[in-house]
Amino acid sequence: MKSKVALFMAAFMFAPSAFAMEITPYVGLGVVIDKAGTSAKRVGLDTKPLTGLMGATDAAGVAEIMNQAFVRNGGDDMDFDMAFAGEITAGVKIDNVRAELEVALRSASEDDYDVFDGDLVSSIAGGMPGLQGGVPAEIETSTKVRHNSYLANVWYDFELANSNWTPYIGAGVGFGVYRQKATVDIEIDQLALKQFIDDNPMAGAVVGNTLKNIPLGERTVADDTLYRFEWQVGLGAAYNFNENWALDIGYRFNSSNVADEFVYAHEIKVGARYSF
Repeated sequence: MKSKVALFMAAFMFAPSAFAMEITPYVGLGVVIDKAGTSAKRVGLDTKPLTGLMGATDAAGVAEIMNQAFVRNGGDDMDFDMAFAGEITAGVKIDNVRAELEVALRSASEDDYDVFDGDLVSSIAGGMPGLQGGVPAEIETSTKVRHNSYLANVWYDFELANSNWTPYIGAGVGFGVYRQKATVDIEIDQLALKQFIDDNPMAGAVVGNTLKNIPLGERTVADDTLYRFEWQVGLGAAYNFNENWALDIGYRFNSSNVADEFVYAHEIKVGARYSF
């Protein structure tokens, strides 16, 4: 009986401290600027298969050889443009700890560069004797990545006496949806092609017809949607205007592993929080 009374008294004594915890729900909106990077390489051009174009008998055969010439991860390091994201958060603050859910909808980052800029004839029929002139061509590749995040974060707020600023630090885990699309754009100087055929009436007819069958314009060489585990760490500070409204400024390092390649982003966030 005495043990039961002691347990009751202990629970009674510690109950006020439990109820004394300050629990505050909140929602937030933010704008994020990010600079993404990856260990993946750009699409590259392998000129060796191009020599097989001379033996192609139709447009389908030419297209197949061109597909072999474009190689994933065959180029230089990717360098994405800066991109923007919209962020929505909802969470609860318990004393100094905030637990929240975050949804970030990111705009597309893009990486453009030339994989070929020169004489296409020398790549196709460089060993053919007696050819006069050449045909300038430019092939550009573009990789677009749209990345959306769905994360659960935990932040720790450092309360400062007599200050409206509240620094914080924390981390989050969840998953990201990555839409990757790689294209190539082929341009051939048509006036130079006509002149090449006129200057080389015999061999030029063969090479010229081959060049005419190369599909011009933009074409897709990769188009994938992937779902991957994602994590982030970050820090920042909130400026509290009053009990309800706060300005949130922070830095995030966001990362994942996509198609066996390390993908990351340095992010700066500016947002607003409303506490109920």
